[in-house]
Amino acid sequence: MPPGGKRVATTLSIYGIGLLLLATLVTGAIELVQRPRTKLTRVPIGSHDEVYYYHAATPEEARALGAALQKTGFLNDRGTTVLLSKGTGGTLVSFALNDGAWNHPDTVYSFEEIGRRIATSIGGFPIKVRLIDSHRLLHKELTVGKHMVGSRDAVYYLGSATEAEASALAQALRAAGFLRDQGDAVVLSRNDAMAISFIVNDGVWDRPDAVAGLEHLVRKVAPAVGGLPIQLRLVDGAMEPRKSLTVQ
Repeated sequence: MPPGGKRVATTLSIYGIGLLLLATLVTGAIELVQRPRTKLTRVPIGSHDEVYYYHAATPEEARALGAALQKTGFLNDRGTTVLLSKGTGGTLVSFALNDGAWNHPDTVYSFEEIGRRIATSIGGFPIKVRLIDSHRLLHKELTVGKHMVGSRDAVYYLGSATEAEASALAQALRAAGFLRDQGDAVVLSRNDAMAISFIVNDGVWDRPDAVAGLEHLVRKVAPAVGGLPIQLRLVDGAMEPRKSLTVQ
């Protein structure tokens, strides 16, 4: 149980950035010139969206990805193109953004969350989310992985965080009495800095005792992921950030 006796919420429904705002960051056109030894094949999603798949990805996987992206609300017939690749580099899902959008922390957070939601539709974790421009040039690559703890708990690792770090964090949280195989989830992410997110019930972020308890927990487990400082995030069941602070 988290400090204050509140159970961690595990029903996650939508990602952190608004859908309308997110739509403005996605470029409307991608150069899809066929490259040597790479055959791009298109699967339509709805009336105007599309998923292109290549390398070892299959049309069935492309359709499943499209359906998963529709379920999140990301694909909604606005003429969006997504790329899916499977090969020696693993499973890659690429989103083309307007120039500079990949530099915004909220945008990165949102695409990490989209990746977390779609992974099971294309074979499971880990996957890599790529943020590219309209010329298919890579600007940011994000790992989206899941480390199971016992049979029910999970530590998700995002950005440049690794499974080894997620495993170490999981062991530290269990030793601290936090993860007790009750279906709880924690998110470890690293982009500019290391962050640990706890998914909490409504209003926990307004309780000083609960926040202080989570700060104490982060200090206790910090050595497992390289030490302080660590950004502590409290998010709601929809993965909306509700409170963020740096634990020194």
